[in-house]
Amino acid sequence: MMSKNNNIEDMLSQLITMVAAIQVEHKEMKRAFEGMHQEQKEMKRAFEGMHQEQKEMKQAFAGMLQEQKEMKRVQQEMHHKIDEIETKAEERHKEILDQLTAFKHDQDFIWEKTVRHEREIHAIKMKLS
Repeated sequence: MMSKNNNIEDMLSQLITMVAAIQVEHKEMKRAFEGMHQEQKEMKRAFEGMHQEQKEMKQAFAGMLQEQKEMKRVQQEMHHKIDEIETKAEERHKEILDQLTAFKHDQDFIWEKTVRHEREIHAIKMKLS
């Protein structure tokens, strides 16, 4: 009977050793799982941070697009005003040229009349002398 008891004791001893080994392995797996779970939480926080940064970048980009549209509008207004200024400058330039031409004609007429008067005066002086 003793050998049966020894067998049972050996089996119980092996069973206890196996259970202890399983418990150790279970604890190690639990620690590894907790570590992975912690890493997963950190990755989730990092992802949320990146997601927030992406939202901020989208908002900044939308703001830049709006500013670019405003700048294009202002640029178009400036081009329009420049065109108006150029048109007015051309009109004024033409007016000045027309006035100068009129002055030139007036000057020519005055010189012509002056020369004629000088000749007439000379002729009268010659008759009187």
